[in-house]
Amino acid sequence: MKVAIVDDLQADKEILEQYINRYAAEKSLFIEIECFCSGEHFLKNAAPNKYRLIFLDIYMKGLDGMQVAEALRRDDKESLLVFTTSSKDFAIQGYAVKASGYLVKPYDYEMFRQTMELIRPLLEKDLRFIEVKEKRSHVKILLHDILYCDYDNHYILFHTKDEVIRSYMKFKELEELLAPYDEFLCCYRNIMVNLDRVQVLESESFIMENGEQIPIRRPDRIKVRKIYAEFVFRKMKGGLRLD
Repeated sequence: MKVAIVDDLQADKEILEQYINRYAAEKSLFIEIECFCSGEHFLKNAAPNKYRLIFLDIYMKGLDGMQVAEALRRDDKESLLVFTTSSKDFAIQGYAVKASGYLVKPYDYEMFRQTMELIRPLLEKDLRFIEVKEKRSHVKILLHDILYCDYDNHYILFHTKDEVIRSYMKFKELEELLAPYDEFLCCYRNIMVNLDRVQVLESESFIMENGEQIPIRRPDRIKVRKIYAEFVFRKMKGGLRLD
């Protein structure tokens, strides 16, 4: 999971980075941290859903944290924002940009930990993984990275945002492996799509985030549209199952 720290004070960035690494070690989380010294620098590097968690200082030279958050939210609706600031004055505005936390400087590790515990259920969705065998090695695949899976000559192909992983297994085994996760749906013969990675639902197919088109079985199109609509509704309400 990628985490961004945006703060123009080097000492504050270093303290926060230490807290994040400490929390990650305690909870056995895999986290990559990138630090930015200004809002402008961050926005030049940001992309929709690139960073799952963003710690954003409000009082910065140039663009302040609230301006950065507003710019980010035009394209990125899902990243979690935690404001780090010396004032509580922006609490209501933080709500407007869907901030998930608010750390008032100076804060200690216990205050940081409590904030992380509040947002941890939202983060855990991106940290879930399955383990499959590829050739002679066992490979862990983050569920969030899977776009869709299909079957080809005794192999399941896991199409992720970065690569295609081939694992020798039956399609029925794949269905059983992904059965606990609501976001995966069999929409066509020997194809399972990750509803969380759908960009657009068209009348006959899903358009995925990478632009690929995944067909929907003709007899099931009404049913699939209903399932997808219910999935989106649960996601908006924060009720997506995380087990």
